[in-house]
Amino acid sequence: MQENNITILSKKPRHYGAGHIKRLKGRFLADKTTRVEIIELLLSYVIKGRDVKQQSKDIYKMSSGNFKKVFTVVEKGEIPGVGTEVRIFFRLLRVFIENHSSDGFVKRTIKASSQRDIVDYFRNACHDRNREAVYAVFLDAKNRVIELKQVCEGTLTQSLLYPREIITECMKRGALSFIIIHNHPSGDPTPSENDRKITRKLLFATKEMDIAMLDHIIVGTEGKGYYSFYEDGLMAHYNGNYRMLTENMDM
Repeated sequence: MQENNITILSKKPRHYGAGHIKRLKGRFLADKTTRVEIIELLLSYVIKGRDVKQQSKDIYKMSSGNFKKVFTVVEKGEIPGVGTEVRIFFRLLRVFIENHSSDGFVKRTIKASSQRDIVDYFRNACHDRNREAVYAVFLDAKNRVIELKQVCEGTLTQSLLYPREIITECMKRGALSFIIIHNHPSGDPTPSENDRKITRKLLFATKEMDIAMLDHIIVGTEGKGYYSFYEDGLMAHYNGNYRMLTENMDM
């Protein structure tokens, strides 16, 4: 518009956060961002042109400052302003992290006594799962890792794991041995009777296909450790049961 023959140009509203996000990125590159600011930066890539400070603070608070819990907090969708696109973005981040971690195992030589490394990986991948998640570590003839793969997800009390599926997955990859690992959402890694039965069943079934089951590891919450069928001597016991059974059948 014109006023006293002077042209006044209306200023275009400034896009929210342009300067703020730029400064945050600068702080990030200088390794000076706080944990809340890291979450804020991540949200800014999905929620554009809006103030996401409060959502960042809410996510951080509900996660108790633990980044391992952030994915679950976001997934629950209980934070105002955090919608589907944000949940997809954080799920994508989680899957990327899981694949990045698993690739660190590929071609590594693993022994049945390498539980600690496997447990550490599993805790990173499944730290905050509230359901049982079952993973398999597939190994070649030299006990080098071919792949880590989630093979099923069960209920709080029982995992649905079938020998034929493990055998199929092994044959697809040319795996000659494998290790099973799963979590107990209760936090207590003590094996249930079902855990014992399915371990024995898996070992017997896969032996018929000349595939060796090296261990079954149950992971509890941090501080409660893990349980290894191999370390407790049950893998040797079940192998002995199998030999006795086959010897009696040959008689």
